[in-house]
Amino acid sequence: MSLLQKEWEAKLEILSSIARSQAALARILDSVADVSEHVGVAPAAIKEHVRALTSMQRALLRAVTGVSWRGPAHGEPAAPWLADSVKVNRLNAEVSKR
Repeated sequence: MSLLQKEWEAKLEILSSIARSQAALARILDSVADVSEHVGVAPAAIKEHVRALTSMQRALLRAVTGVSWRGPAHGEPAAPWLADSVKVNRLNAEVSKR
């Protein structure tokens, strides 16, 4: 097995581990939601713990794979990019034949 293949397998294993961690976190949150109203855990404390865990996972992902995730971007969408061969001639609504 080559060194590059070993590296990719290690990265895939870490990504798999992060995915399992996310699933476990979801199960934990589900359990905490059931218990929190009876125990009196503050939602702000739960939110902070989830934020910290997510930050750790994000840092691990970025450090190991060079990949990071971002939330959805808000703003004005750009115009769609079309190749010249598929653009529509707006004057007579025919497809240009370049």
